[in-house]
Amino acid sequence: MRKVFFPLFVAAILFLLLLDPSRYFASVQGGLLLFVSAVLPSMLPYFFFTKILTGTGCVGGLSETVGKPVSKLYRISPIAAYPLVMSLLSGYPIGARVVADLYEKGLMDREDALRASSFSSTSGSMFVLGSVGAVILKDAVAGVVILLSHYIGALVNGLLYRGRRGERRLVAIPSLRPAESLISDAMYESVLSLALVGGFIALANLLGDMAADLLGKVGLGAFVTESVFGGLFYGVFEVTRGCVEFSRLGIGRVWKAALCCLVISFGGVSVILQSLAFLGKTGIKKARFLLMKTTQALFSAALCIGAGFLFLR
Repeated sequence: MRKVFFPLFVAAILFLLLLDPSRYFASVQGGLLLFVSAVLPSMLPYFFFTKILTGTGCVGGLSETVGKPVSKLYRISPIAAYPLVMSLLSGYPIGARVVADLYEKGLMDREDALRASSFSSTSGSMFVLGSVGAVILKDAVAGVVILLSHYIGALVNGLLYRGRRGERRLVAIPSLRPAESLISDAMYESVLSLALVGGFIALANLLGDMAADLLGKVGLGAFVTESVFGGLFYGVFEVTRGCVEFSRLGIGRVWKAALCCLVISFGGVSVILQSLAFLGKTGIKKARFLLMKTTQALFSAALCIGAGFLFLR
């Protein structure tokens, strides 16, 4: 079925591109402008310096401190603490990128890489508190509730996919590389990785506009206009747009926060494609990662509803 469906899907996209090339040229351009103006400046330092840290072998020290509780909680190699910490600090898709780096260097086996992916895929605090809480919702307290629910939801999500009882894994510390080679290789690989991210952001923007146009042509355009369905629809493709749609709804603070937390934790097409571009080398199946993001989104939204009734009423 997939061998037939996927080529037909791609052919349909190409056909739509030919029907209105100027419209979809603007869609791709808008995605690339978003990447260049907002994502590239914020992500380049994180991509570069996490690559440097991975290459210097300092992750072994981290695994001896923060890694101990992570190892016991998830029955995983202590080095899994590194992608978790970097994901919490840096946001999408740094966690996936670090997991892939550790796997490539032999610091994490395939099973641990798959398990670490279940709790090392989070948004950054600057986006949640600044963009969503302060700017989009204009509600700083809601931003804090969303962030904490999102982070705790990721940690709870990892418990669903943890290793078997009594399982222990060894961490191998890599040999140090010459500073000149390490720096140049880190920059080269960071630029290539960011090019992937930019391409997927542009693609997600294009697919979102195409899907909205198709709904409009079949008379369902009203369903994506200032409704919960509309916010979920746009959030499936791009998180920011989904949160903007939720902010316009005439519903309570609790439900706005929970819906925003839901789409932020899921990540949308853009984040999922970015993450899979890195995690593909670990052998993770697309359906498995999609399941991980879905359960993470449900856990986080449920936690946000509970916290919302305590702090947002």
